[in-house]
Amino acid sequence: MNVGFNIWAITPEERGKHDKQFDSLAPTLGYLSGDQARKFFLQSGLPTAVLADIWALADIGKDGKMDRLEFSIAMKLIKLQLQGQPLPSSLPIIMKQTPTPAMTPSSRFGMGSMPNLSAMSVMPILTAFPAAPAMTSLVPVPTLISGPLPQMPSSLSVPALPNGNANLLTPTPGTVTPSILNSSFTVSIGLSKSHSLLDLGSSSSNSSSTTSLASNSPKMNASDWAVPQSSRLKYRQQFNSLDKLMSGYLSGPQVRNALTASNLTQTQLATIWALADVDRDGQLRAEEFILAMHLVDMAKTGRPLPLTLPSDLVPPSLRGNAELEKRRLALREEERREEERRRQKEREEREQKEREAREMELRRQREEERRIERQRELERQREEERLKELERREAAERQRRMEWEKSKRVELQTQREKEQSDIQRLKDRKRSLEMELEAVGNKHKQISDRLRDAKSKSQIQRTELDLINQKRDSRITDINSLQLQFEEIQRQLSRLGPEKQRLTERLLDLTQNNSSPLINDVKQSLCEKDLSCRKLKEQLDVLERETTAKLSQMEQYNREIKDLRQRQSQQQDVLEQLRRVRSEKLKELQRHRKEEEERKRKKEEEERKIKKEEEERKRKQEEEERKRKKEEEERKRKKEEEERKRKKEEEPVVTTEATCAALTTYRALYPFTARNSDELTLEADCLIEVDESTVRETGWLYGSYRGNSGWFPESYAERCTNKYVLEINLKLFRVVCVSSRPLYSTVDEIELSDSGRFEEYVALYTYESPESGDLTFCADDVVLVTEREGEWWRGCIGDQSGLFPSNYVKPKEPDTANPGVPGKKPEIAQVTTANAAKTPEQLSLTPGQLIVVLHKNSNSWWLGELQARGKKRKKGWFHSSNVRLLEANSGKITPASQPLCQVIAMYDYKAANKDEMSFQKGQLITVLNKDNPDWWKGEVAGVIGLFPTNYVKMTTECDPSQQWCADLLSLDTMGSEERKRQGYIHELIQTEESYLEDLELALEVFYKPMAESGRLTEAEMSMIFVNWRELIMCSTKLLKALRVRKKMAGERMPVQVVGDILSSELSHMQAYIRFCSCQLNAAALLQQKTDKSADFKLFLKKIASNYRCKGMPLSSFLLKPMQRITRYPLLIKNILENTPSTHADHANLQAALEQAEELCSQVNEGVREKENSDRLEWIQNHVLCDGVIEHLVFNSLTNCLGPRKLLHSGKLHKTKSNKELWAFLFNDFLLLTYTSKQFSSGPDKLFNPNSNAQYKMYKTPVFLNEVLVKMPSDPSSDDPIFHISHIDRVYTLKADSIYERTTWVQKIKAASDNFIETEKLKREKAYQARSQKNSGIGRLLVTVLEATELKPCKPNGKSNPYCELTMGAQCYTSRHQPDTLNPKWNFNCHFFIKDLYQDVLCLTIFERDQFSPDDFLGRTEVPVATIKKDQDGKGPLARRLLLHEVPTGEVKVRLDLQLYDQTPHP
Repeated sequence: MNVGFNIWAITPEERGKHDKQFDSLAPTLGYLSGDQARKFFLQSGLPTAVLADIWALADIGKDGKMDRLEFSIAMKLIKLQLQGQPLPSSLPIIMKQTPTPAMTPSSRFGMGSMPNLSAMSVMPILTAFPAAPAMTSLVPVPTLISGPLPQMPSSLSVPALPNGNANLLTPTPGTVTPSILNSSFTVSIGLSKSHSLLDLGSSSSNSSSTTSLASNSPKMNASDWAVPQSSRLKYRQQFNSLDKLMSGYLSGPQVRNALTASNLTQTQLATIWALADVDRDGQLRAEEFILAMHLVDMAKTGRPLPLTLPSDLVPPSLRGNAELEKRRLALREEERREEERRRQKEREEREQKEREAREMELRRQREEERRIERQRELERQREEERLKELERREAAERQRRMEWEKSKRVELQTQREKEQSDIQRLKDRKRSLEMELEAVGNKHKQISDRLRDAKSKSQIQRTELDLINQKRDSRITDINSLQLQFEEIQRQLSRLGPEKQRLTERLLDLTQNNSSPLINDVKQSLCEKDLSCRKLKEQLDVLERETTAKLSQMEQYNREIKDLRQRQSQQQDVLEQLRRVRSEKLKELQRHRKEEEERKRKKEEEERKIKKEEEERKRKQEEEERKRKKEEEERKRKKEEEERKRKKEEEPVVTTEATCAALTTYRALYPFTARNSDELTLEADCLIEVDESTVRETGWLYGSYRGNSGWFPESYAERCTNKYVLEINLKLFRVVCVSSRPLYSTVDEIELSDSGRFEEYVALYTYESPESGDLTFCADDVVLVTEREGEWWRGCIGDQSGLFPSNYVKPKEPDTANPGVPGKKPEIAQVTTANAAKTPEQLSLTPGQLIVVLHKNSNSWWLGELQARGKKRKKGWFHSSNVRLLEANSGKITPASQPLCQVIAMYDYKAANKDEMSFQKGQLITVLNKDNPDWWKGEVAGVIGLFPTNYVKMTTECDPSQQWCADLLSLDTMGSEERKRQGYIHELIQTEESYLEDLELALEVFYKPMAESGRLTEAEMSMIFVNWRELIMCSTKLLKALRVRKKMAGERMPVQVVGDILSSELSHMQAYIRFCSCQLNAAALLQQKTDKSADFKLFLKKIASNYRCKGMPLSSFLLKPMQRITRYPLLIKNILENTPSTHADHANLQAALEQAEELCSQVNEGVREKENSDRLEWIQNHVLCDGVIEHLVFNSLTNCLGPRKLLHSGKLHKTKSNKELWAFLFNDFLLLTYTSKQFSSGPDKLFNPNSNAQYKMYKTPVFLNEVLVKMPSDPSSDDPIFHISHIDRVYTLKADSIYERTTWVQKIKAASDNFIETEKLKREKAYQARSQKNSGIGRLLVTVLEATELKPCKPNGKSNPYCELTMGAQCYTSRHQPDTLNPKWNFNCHFFIKDLYQDVLCLTIFERDQFSPDDFLGRTEVPVATIKKDQDGKGPLARRLLLHEVPTGEVKVRLDLQLYDQTPHP
């Protein structure tokens, strides 16, 4: 028995009302569009977000439109929402069901049949009534403010409640029971008193609201009203006083004061309002107000309030309306039921028609299937006839093809003769070009000698010119001093002239006065004066002569200087002419070489095409012959197999003699994998039953193994004797019968040949690795593979064993593996020195034993088969120094040729004759014989042959110092240690250039064709090449910095300092960590694609045939970054070992070596942390980033914390909105996301490879150096919430459990502390380097003023540049300027000068990036010596410096060099 109403049930009255409103909106084909429903629903006044949720729940078909049922559900949900009921998370099932008439309250409570009583429809939330005498109902109270309120259900006919019982009247959470005394609550209903278009079923509620027991009685007049006349007059006057607007009714706020003055409880006032508001319009008319006040008086006197309004209390004016409304609703209910029956009937008829249509369609399909079956039978017969006709045609075609091949053979023979003549002509041309090349080389050598002589003469003349200039300056100084003396003497002479005149006059006076003593004195003084004048004149004459001589000497010197300058300009012209001639000859030589290489390449391509066509024709012929033979033998073979099976079933394997007589047992020497269904897959040392009577091709056998039959190569197996087979069978039988263990656990007891345990592979390329666990080898070496797993296999060569990449080797051909193949004489070696095997792959040697040499490797370890009498033959490694070779068919000893020297190949060479040998550029060749000056005999990779001498150069001529400096005089002035140091620096730069070329070559030759072909998806391409462009960027930045340093030092001049560049750039090479950690996945994907698709394999082989690849496949290029990153410590260590400890670069090189080793360890750690890398890649593919992190690469470097790591992740909720968030905690920031797309129905777990979920960024990433995580004020609370403070924002989040909250808080705190500590250490290190007391010779004050026209890095064409200034360990960094290409810093700093001629000021411009290492915007350097020369006592100088290694940009600085020792030189 149902004891309560479901709040989500739609009553028939509501359904009828909804159908009428649905029809009034003019539906199209029974549906309402989204726009029609939207305009109608907006009349409810609900927010658009709430209406959107209602639409999502009601739109059952998810088709963007609504039928009648969906419209009724939406109307019901809007109604409940207006009443304050929250929306359900999913649509209740009862709302989809057909509404049924509600049970009357009287029947539910056993009160007999009472007319016009219905269940509550507007307030559906009704708690189940307990089986108790006093039954209560919920009486919600409307708000006492303006505006209509939802209709309340009439109460059931049960005993009245006592006044003070408020507990039973407390509404459930779904009801709307606002307090009369509180007018500030939210009004959710926006309908006016006059009905609007959006009527949410209020009429149905009105029909059920009248439950008076006396509703069928005759109408009463006013005198029958139970309210006393005195009360009517009293409250009528009060109503008139409150109705100031004379509207005839009072609203809730107007009545509130009058009701609250009664001091009744809110529950009693709510009951009074519900009883007094008879018409349920949310307002009280005069009679309703009088009734309300009368009920207030009843409550005050202590009388109980009725649950329903008695008929005698109903106002007389409202008694007739209720009866009319009930009749109208009854008629409407009858119409609705009739319409429902009609629809039910139509639905049944429609279903009947659909059922009949399906049955007809099923019959039609069966007829169609029978017709198709008959048609297939006819087609099968036609196909058999067509195949017979095709066989006849093929026979005729085969005959015609044989005739055509005969004619084609003759034609090819003619073409071959023609091509041989062309080859001979090209050889002659080659010899002539070689002679011309030799002549050009001699001419180049002569020109170089002349150029060197001219340079030395120019140097000598420049020295002489400097001496002459010094002499000239000294002479000019002497002349200036003499000129000053001359002027001084002239001034003295001019002063003595008047004195002489005065003395002469005085002498005359004295003579006239005849004063003899005085005259004598004067005469004497006059003589002295005359003597001094003569002396001065003589000195003046001497000075004039000396001045004239000096001036003539100056003129002579000027003429000589002019002559020297003319001679220098002439020599410079001659030198330029020689340089032009040299460059022209070099260009011509290069052009000849390119033409020759192009001709060779075209010729080889043509030969390959012809050979390929011939092989294709032969293969097709063989396949046709094999198919024909197989078709002929198929029936015979089947019969034989059936007989063999029958015999095997009848007799045991051990005692079978008839089968052994008919079949021959073979033992597999090597494993063989079937290439098609006709071939048989073999394992090493397995036994095969072979029927030798079967018609077969030469070199192939037909046998069976493990129930499978097929063809296999004859050279892959050997015939077993009956005794051997019997022993094997007896052992197997004993294992099966006696041992209770499975068969595979005792297979090791069977003695098998040791040679079958390992597989022989031939090296395709040279593999070198600095790793201790790797196996290195040269091209064409033989490797014994002991373990195959993935892309890296384990093998051994002699006493060496280790890992190597599988794509560097190929299986050894069967004909080279068998020493007994006819037509090839094996080499026999005799053991001369005993040697014990150290590994299972080696041979233990005893003097006098004979060994068949199978292969010779370049490292003096040979592979051979021991010929020990009375023992089984065993293959293994042995050292060539323990044996001596014997001549074929004789016992004479052939002493091994002693190597004379070693040479290095300068070019690739392909053998043209059998006695020649092929080699590649850069290979080391051991010279065995020099009898012929043009053709020497040598050995490379175990192959001995002749080679041309002009293709190689001596290793003694490869001094690395001569590669960077051609000036032998400069080399002679250096010590041996400095020469080696410069050679290693040059090697670092040259190998970096080659490495960068390889990276760019892989991008051009492999990446672009693979991306354009569409054979791989974008995700697969990114998985193979990962961050290849980042590697190019790292190498480019390092190479550019080294080139700038070399350019500043001068071309062909020694580079003094490189450690600071290496230390700076190696710290930004963490991109290798991501690449190397993803390399295994890339190799696995590449191998999977090549194994799965033959077309893709051919495509890779085709693009790898580019001559620039030098025969290396894509996998070789993918290994180069790993090889390069491990080579940096070796190169830096070589430079450091040849750098004195007192050198200015020693400390920087030591720091660079530590960083290189740390980078290698990080790469190894990154490979080990594969799971972290995979998770970062998963986040990259599933998190949609926008705004500041639109171009963020998760699996990359952070700005200052090294590689990015994922520390923690999981689901969190916002505390207020309970919004679900997915958080990812990295070591530099916290990212909050939410699910934007969920493609699959089930929940997708994080980091699931098959997950299709997409996550979108919720807020801007929170950097951990700016956050503060807090626990709640009450940590013992069971609510797992915590707070994250970030600048001006606070996130309050909730975890799934207390443990998960503790984990989040601890990990965020630890990561934040690490971030802050790292930045602190970085600042302290820079501060210590700057503040350290230096005992230098001075300081340099630098002011970086501004930069102009920088390279844009951001999508908006701007950058966030800052400037970094370094001098050795001293470093300063300016503030970054946001969104500009012309920053103005005005940044001041100073550096201590240690060595005036070694210290260099480096200015580097970077782009500030929060999520990755800063980008390079340019670099420039200024030697301190240049600053001193330019300043020269003039004070601070301002300079504009051009930024190098970038297309544009310059920086303006002000420099002030202050030296502590300012004493002038004498």
